[in-house]
Amino acid sequence: MTVLNDKKPLSVSRRAEFVGTAAAAAANFRRRRPDRQGLLDWVRADERLVQHCASAVDSLEVAARLETFGLSARVVNSRFGYPNVFAAAEVICEAIPFSETEVSEKSMPPMGRPLDLLRGAIYAIPAVFFSVVVLNIGLGSRWWLLPVGLTVSWGTTQAFTVLNWSLRARKDQRSDSLLAAASMSVTALMTLLVALVVSFVLGGTATCVAVTVSLGVYVAASSVLVFHSRERLLLFCLTPALVGSALSLGVISYRAATWCIAVSAGLVVIGALGPLASDRWRVPAISSVTWRLAGKFSVYGVGCGLLTSTVVGFTTHADKSTAGVALAAGPLLVTLGMMEWQLRSLRSRMVTALTESTDLAQFGGRARTALARSLTTYFGSLLGVSLIALVIALIRNLTATPLLLLTVDAIGGAFFLALIFVSIGMIDRVLFAWLVTFAVMVATLLISWATTAHVAPDVGLLSVLFGASSGIVTLALLSRRVICSPLNYEIPTSKKATQ
Repeated sequence: MTVLNDKKPLSVSRRAEFVGTAAAAAANFRRRRPDRQGLLDWVRADERLVQHCASAVDSLEVAARLETFGLSARVVNSRFGYPNVFAAAEVICEAIPFSETEVSEKSMPPMGRPLDLLRGAIYAIPAVFFSVVVLNIGLGSRWWLLPVGLTVSWGTTQAFTVLNWSLRARKDQRSDSLLAAASMSVTALMTLLVALVVSFVLGGTATCVAVTVSLGVYVAASSVLVFHSRERLLLFCLTPALVGSALSLGVISYRAATWCIAVSAGLVVIGALGPLASDRWRVPAISSVTWRLAGKFSVYGVGCGLLTSTVVGFTTHADKSTAGVALAAGPLLVTLGMMEWQLRSLRSRMVTALTESTDLAQFGGRARTALARSLTTYFGSLLGVSLIALVIALIRNLTATPLLLLTVDAIGGAFFLALIFVSIGMIDRVLFAWLVTFAVMVATLLISWATTAHVAPDVGLLSVLFGASSGIVTLALLSRRVICSPLNYEIPTSKKATQ
């Protein structure tokens, strides 16, 4: 009391001693009076955690579940006053009655379906639609519409898809509405900012910026529909644009086709508002690891968007006609759609081989056979569609189309190998291959600029061809002993195996 009543200020040593004594007293008080009710309320706030704790056979399993859901030793001590997680687990184990949970049988990964063609082609369709819009408003210095719109939206939607699936992996659907709204709004904002900067540097009107933002919002809305398994609704919404783009080849004007595309874009956005009408607006808890993964997938999506939009941009800028782009759109759509189909089939075959093989040598042989089958099916289908498009191009006297089709085929090969790597969690290797791809592209363009002082559309397509081919070689070299590794595929658990 003499210290507290003293008018003189405390010395540094006495102040430190007083603060330490107070902190120790507070810590002792927390240890003496743990917040049991607060701990139980925290557990019961999450139904999934309650189920896990109820099905646990002892307190050690409960402690493991608590740490999985974020209750570390520091948090359990500072917030609830328990000395460690094991002490808190004992309290929870006593308070929550045991409830036996039946182990659900994991089904085999499904084989590819025709619906995957639409799901995979969702990012290639705008290349056809908006090329008609670009020609309707004129090209000139506004060739950047497709590159900006596709690239930005592809990157943002990839990032939000990672966030969505990370929550679905924890069976958390309480944030669907918030993430759907954030995906469309963030995409619109990012596309607007980039479009304004590019229009200021390269020239463009407010209409160009509006078209670019509309493209970004359309891609984001389409991604929302695909994530919520509403592909049939998406196909219905895209029907006017598909019909209008096809008729623009010589039946109707670009302006009439543009109105058909605008109707489809509006229907897609309206359809994507469905998930926003629910009450799932809870702010999700996303770990820093998931945020970093979303950032990597954003870079991956930007790379995909740049490759696709660069081809369409150079082609449209070359002859100011949608004929070449429309003919190349067939192989491009098959590239993205067929790869989705064959990716699902490949994973199903790999899991089947893993469950039926008795040793690593047998699995390796069956895995290589499955990989060769998927690659042959995909590239065979792509080559067949490309040959059909080439014949049509020769009939219509489109001289640039053979080079365009070859470039699109190279992009398809790079995309397919990259998607296989992404599906087994090798995103870092894909990003390295993307780095090599764009390094080769930039080097080719710089060499052309240094020798001729300009970049011709054919040279631009060649740069993409060389870059995509380099990406294929890089991914092929990185795939040795990786794609066919049994560690990259999950063994399905049956009820008989768990009983």
